[in-house]
Amino acid sequence: MSEPDEFDDLVTYLARTSRLNRPEAARLVDEVLSFLDERPQEFVCRRHRLLQGEGLPNGEIFARLAAELRRWRFRAPAYTERQIRRMIYG
Repeated sequence: MSEPDEFDDLVTYLARTSRLNRPEAARLVDEVLSFLDERPQEFVCRRHRLLQGEGLPNGEIFARLAAELRRWRFRAPAYTERQIRRMIYG
């Protein structure tokens, strides 16, 4: 974890209220924090690869990414299709 005691109460709570032991709860918290640390550009590139793997065309992918970014966990500006394309392809 980023700070030794920053999420200690959460780890204690998870260990007390679930079947996780303390080290497992600490690892879970670390994994969740790593997941939530993803930046918009990383999210766009990752989701683009996944949606491309499903066979979706780029036009549909770009529209879906724009919609997902508006609802995602980070505060991302409203990206245009062109901006999304530039994140993916440079």
